[in-house]
Amino acid sequence: MQTQAGTAYHEYQKKIGAEKIPYYEPWIDEEELAQVTEVIKANWVSEGGKTREFEDRIAALFGVKHALAVSNCTAGLIITMKALGIGAGDEVIAPAFTFIASVSTIKLAAATPVLVDVDARTFNIDPELVERAITPRTKAIIPVHLYGQAADIEAITAIARRHNLFVIEDAAQGMGVKFNGTPVGTSGNAGCLSFFADKSITLGEGGVVMTNSDELASELLMLKNDGRPERGIYYHDRIGYNFRITELQAALGLAQLSKLDAIVERKRRNESLYRDLLADVEGVELTYRDPRSFTVPHRINVLVDDPEGLEEALARDGIGCRRFFYPIHKQPAFSMSASFPIAESLFRRGFSFPSSPLLTEEQIRFICARTKACLDDRRR
Repeated sequence: MQTQAGTAYHEYQKKIGAEKIPYYEPWIDEEELAQVTEVIKANWVSEGGKTREFEDRIAALFGVKHALAVSNCTAGLIITMKALGIGAGDEVIAPAFTFIASVSTIKLAAATPVLVDVDARTFNIDPELVERAITPRTKAIIPVHLYGQAADIEAITAIARRHNLFVIEDAAQGMGVKFNGTPVGTSGNAGCLSFFADKSITLGEGGVVMTNSDELASELLMLKNDGRPERGIYYHDRIGYNFRITELQAALGLAQLSKLDAIVERKRRNESLYRDLLADVEGVELTYRDPRSFTVPHRINVLVDDPEGLEEALARDGIGCRRFFYPIHKQPAFSMSASFPIAESLFRRGFSFPSSPLLTEEQIRFICARTKACLDDRRR
């Protein structure tokens, strides 16, 4: 007998299979094929030279001393908290509006998540609420640079210094993003990137933990590598995880890095076109752009009164769209009694259009025209 979740997943698979304009599509072509072919011909597919090259290029790109490749951003957040000594009895402050991994990793590190609401304009964690939430048990803050717009990391790090707290930046959606000229993920004790299929560059899965601390980098290496500093030895200093990636993923990442500037330019150009075309559409509220942030849109976001209805209407035209993240405190996995009105309001009204760098101007114009028509129809 199929479960409710199984039925929902089956319906989801049918829907995305019918999308003529996918919600997201990575830019993968002959460059990636050549890099992966090179790995296969070398017959060394676990972490090796290409992984080290990928890590070095990320470190140089972000201007940090250390970049350690991990199996995904979730793994990176877990081992960062473990490496910083965060665990049972400690509290970690995080936003109520984010992808669930930003908060579930706190629980997986045996610490207690303390949620605060987000800024209504930027959708990012509200620094004033962060400071109010600090208690004697607070050990760290996890700001999330959500949807490719930088959180106010200067305010967050200032709060952390005043209260002697760690800052772990969740920059999963922050590739290429900057706050006042500084790349996100580089201002705290550590920053974590994601390379899932819908990120600006992808390894299919995968992530990186970045830090300028030699001591922290050494501990992270141990934790990602079964509690030892390198493979091929069977003496383990501590309990660790196998959070490594493969040479195949690193090869994909190297080819993706060569496209990064073009991907960033295309994503920003596409968002500008969306904003121009939707600016005068009744029923669509464009989202705020913080002038301090060099934004690389992870999603093309707007606010509408009936996002579910618009999603269903556009799906009939083969256009893949999504709702915003469901608030953390409402998730069945957490089910907290507290109320976070801005997070709840964003879910009620938030709507995301296709945002792939492969989108054409013709496709974007079609999406916006159909959006206007759908909203006009609903008002009649």
